[in-house]
Amino acid sequence: MKTIVALVDFTYVTTKILELAETLGTAMRSRVILLHVVPPAPPVASLGGEAPIISEPPTPEQVAVEKARLQQLLDSLTGTGVNATALQFEGRVVDTVIEETRKVDADLVIMGSHHHSTFYNLVIGSVTADLLKRLPMPVLVVPADVAALDKAPATRVSCPVEDFVADEALQPALSASSP
Repeated sequence: MKTIVALVDFTYVTTKILELAETLGTAMRSRVILLHVVPPAPPVASLGGEAPIISEPPTPEQVAVEKARLQQLLDSLTGTGVNATALQFEGRVVDTVIEETRKVDADLVIMGSHHHSTFYNLVIGSVTADLLKRLPMPVLVVPADVAALDKAPATRVSCPVEDFVADEALQPALSASSP
């Protein structure tokens, strides 16, 4: 396995994705690519639906903040000796991931599952489900920590793997799940 792509979104499952990417990248002497897509802002439907729903592109500030977060994660991974790079794109997540994983000739994609409800997946959709259907290479899905989900909603974090610190509400669940 030459190239492993780890999809990161800065939520509570990111730590587990990076730990697995580090383990597999080291064991297989693979190149690890951290791939992050900054999605457009979610559309807001107006009452009556008189205007078409158009997503707003991310702001330059949002792109810069997420680039800095991605750099922190990359520094953490390369600090352990893993041959890693990071790529950030803007756009629709599923289409961008499919296009970019093909460009880098990925042998494996590692991504997280967020355990959204059936209603959420019906209305909003599931990136994981869409990618599982459409990616031509093996996909390793890392489940979220169910105990953490019981304590707090999905929380975006910006810390490197070894310094992972989420909202205070999530700390007891993360501490309990550590070996």
